[in-house]
Amino acid sequence: MSSELEVTLRIRVMDCSDVVKALMVDEVNLPKGIRTSIECSGDELRYTLRAEVGNPRNVLSAWNTIDDLLRNLKAILSIQIHQ
Repeated sequence: MSSELEVTLRIRVMDCSDVVKALMVDEVNLPKGIRTSIECSGDELRYTLRAEVGNPRNVLSAWNTIDDLLRNLKAILSIQIHQ
């Protein structure tokens, strides 16, 4: 039996659609068994990751994928603050 991990992050950002466009560049060639979605609802960015966790490696891949997103988001927000 396979289990699924689902993580949803909701973050308020300025210019949400621009932030999503910048983040989408890194949401390609994800590890097998991992799916993500990024969308805006007003000024709220909603990021959802779903991972099949039948294989323990997928848990680590999910963690790394979220870490990549947060690092990229930090860089984008840092640029927004300094403009």
